[in-house]
Amino acid sequence: MNKKTAVIGTLLASSIVLAVPANAEAATIQEKAASVAKAQIGDPYKWGAKGPNAFDCSGLTWYSFKQAGKNWTYKPTNGMRKYQTNDITVSQRKVGDLIFFRRKGSSDWSHVGIYVGSGYMVNAVNGNTYKGVRKGKVVDGYWNKYYVADYRRVK
Repeated sequence: MNKKTAVIGTLLASSIVLAVPANAEAATIQEKAASVAKAQIGDPYKWGAKGPNAFDCSGLTWYSFKQAGKNWTYKPTNGMRKYQTNDITVSQRKVGDLIFFRRKGSSDWSHVGIYVGSGYMVNAVNGNTYKGVRKGKVVDGYWNKYYVADYRRVK
């Protein structure tokens, strides 16, 4: 390879790097976090647990993003929503975004799940019919009947 070809190749490579959006790394972390969460499906629920073998909802979310490379401090659901995420609309959601839930009539955001696409989330639940990490529809009879949802993106 001659010098001219090397310089052109370097310029082309540089322009490709410059063309990468500034938020590309965040999207990659979101996708990785969703994959980490999916790998935990079937793990047991335990109040206050942050993994690696048992989780509550905020512990699963924190663990998934931490394993994906996000350097952040653990905060329970309300703190995570308030200090570590930004508001988005349903139409803006993408894989790795978070869905926070509060009971209708309450101001306490008491549950969080990770959106994994096609209307599904992965979350750690402590329900009457299922306890543990599971994949389920974001919009279903239970969540719609009792809860209000808020879509957020990790900062």
